[in-house]
Amino acid sequence: MARHLGVQEAPAAYYLQVPALDAPADRRVRRWMGWSRQELRAAGAVLAERGLLVEDKRPRAGRTVFLPGPWAHAAAPLPPMERWKAPLLGARLSADGDTVQDTQLPEHTPPDLFALAWRRVTGGQAPVG
Repeated sequence: MARHLGVQEAPAAYYLQVPALDAPADRRVRRWMGWSRQELRAAGAVLAERGLLVEDKRPRAGRTVFLPGPWAHAAAPLPPMERWKAPLLGARLSADGDTVQDTQLPEHTPPDLFALAWRRVTGGQAPVG
């Protein structure tokens, strides 16, 4: 995966969490990966430089990098998310795609979500802005 993306292993590991997980908030990713804020920022900066993620601030996201493309807002307790990953995560969006209306219990384990997201990315369905 790192070779395919043209990055080191740490940014590649971070990249895959963004499309596969519903709420990869910065503090959660730091805890999961055992990273400092600086390590997370560095990995995000590499991915943003390559155009794989975009740096931004979005309400209730708790993170600083996102998949390129449209964003779906959500009222608590539903997580807001990139529209691209809504079908993967079983989220139902409003007719205009701007709002998460409902989510289901995950049908897949996290390893399966990572594999499914990666197949979409490498299978010609990568998120684009």
